[in-house]
Amino acid sequence: MMRMMSAGGACLVAAAVFGGPATADTWQPQMEPPTWVKIRETLTRSGDLPVRPWLFMEGLQTPALRAAEYLSDPIRTPAGVEFDGALLLQKKEAVDWQVRLLRMRALCNQMRLQRQSAKGEWLDYIGRDDTPAKAKWICGLGGAG
Repeated sequence: MMRMMSAGGACLVAAAVFGGPATADTWQPQMEPPTWVKIRETLTRSGDLPVRPWLFMEGLQTPALRAAEYLSDPIRTPAGVEFDGALLLQKKEAVDWQVRLLRMRALCNQMRLQRQSAKGEWLDYIGRDDTPAKAKWICGLGGAG
């Protein structure tokens, strides 16, 4: 069974895991490797990850950590594009996967990503060098709105 993470902890882990150089002109999601397809499908069958058309954004596997980010259901809004995000995380020697679901948005005129807190407040998704590049890509989703 998976364990839920706090929003703050998940964001810090994601920032550490997925922070890296990227330019707005070159960033795009990676192809979902077969390993992540299997993990995502297993978590979906177990009910830990909702059944949705999840788009693999990127993943990382090190001896200490396995983690992946997914995006689903982008909707164009006056501020930009809102979407559901999922972080799949397994720490070293852990058997269970942690699944963190976040409501997020890309502010297209500012090239920023934000997550929605449990209180409904929008908070910057900080600590990521490639955030403007990802926001630009998300804002360009053809299926949004």
